[in-house]
Amino acid sequence: MRNIILIALLVICTVSCFGQFEIDTSKKVNVAAIPIINYDPAMGASFGAMSQLFHTVQKNDTISPTSSTGVFGMYSTNRSYGGIAFTRFYFNEDNWRIKLAAGFGNINFQYWQAIPIIDGVFIGFNTKAAFVGLLVERRVYKKLYAGILGTILKSKTEFDLPDIIPDSFRFDERNYNHLGYKLSYDMREHQINPYNGFNIVFKNSFYREWMNNSDNFSRYIITYNHYYKIKNERNILVSRAKASIAAGDVPFLGQNVVGQDDIRGYTSGKYRDDQVYAIQAEYRWRFYKKFGMVGFFGIATAVERIGDLSFKELLPGLGAGIRYMLLAKERINIGFDVAVGKEDWGIYFRIGESFSF
Repeated sequence: MRNIILIALLVICTVSCFGQFEIDTSKKVNVAAIPIINYDPAMGASFGAMSQLFHTVQKNDTISPTSSTGVFGMYSTNRSYGGIAFTRFYFNEDNWRIKLAAGFGNINFQYWQAIPIIDGVFIGFNTKAAFVGLLVERRVYKKLYAGILGTILKSKTEFDLPDIIPDSFRFDERNYNHLGYKLSYDMREHQINPYNGFNIVFKNSFYREWMNNSDNFSRYIITYNHYYKIKNERNILVSRAKASIAAGDVPFLGQNVVGQDDIRGYTSGKYRDDQVYAIQAEYRWRFYKKFGMVGFFGIATAVERIGDLSFKELLPGLGAGIRYMLLAKERINIGFDVAVGKEDWGIYFRIGESFSF
């Protein structure tokens, strides 16, 4: 009952905040400042704020999408906190795209440890991390982009295990530095909130000992998003398929976890492994002026290798949410989703739509 009351208060607060931010779209630079409130069983209630500046890089460039720069910070009732600063630049008539981000976090979370006879238990852990990442893309042919990416990340993880367990199992301090490349074929007619078109993205990152890492492994991410306009821009159907694959000597934090946009409804961290596959669909309906709603359904699975895929291990997730178009010129929506999964659930406050990047 206490959780239900808390959720209701969060929803009421979120809805009441929608009308508090008026954007002057006549200016060349627009600013949005938005409170963020989430809730899930693992991290409890999360409170934060995000401020984002939308601008152009070159005044005479009418082809490039709008660039943006922002900051985000959060704190949760399980004493997790973090912050990030980020920027996305589009310039030279969209021939160049640059993304830069830096941040830190102190996150308390959990994972599921299978144990014979009693099925298993959740084990808590704390991760402190700081990172800086860069992606530079260049258009190489029509709508095909090629880019290089890199991240420097240092982490320290402490597992909530008895003192009799050796320190080598209870503590894990290592780097997750990587270099890689990205290929994308982008036929979307808008970067933040497309109404039609599709994009295909392939990213390959390499973690190697010569980069001051403890492990040699690779990560592959393949994403396909398709946007269908039904009658008009107020009725959009989106389909998505994604494969996240880690291969090699994969450490704990290098694994993939079912959750967030793939798939909403899973917040406990129970389902994690080297590989996660997900497919889903979302219907977006703007039913009155700036107000809209979404409904979504999908399935995912977490396996050690692709040969382990099985219909018995599929994880369904479904839910719905409301939207308010805060900045019509940039198609920036805010809102929240409520989703349920297999013995799990979560509430997600959103800035922008899912599957945008």
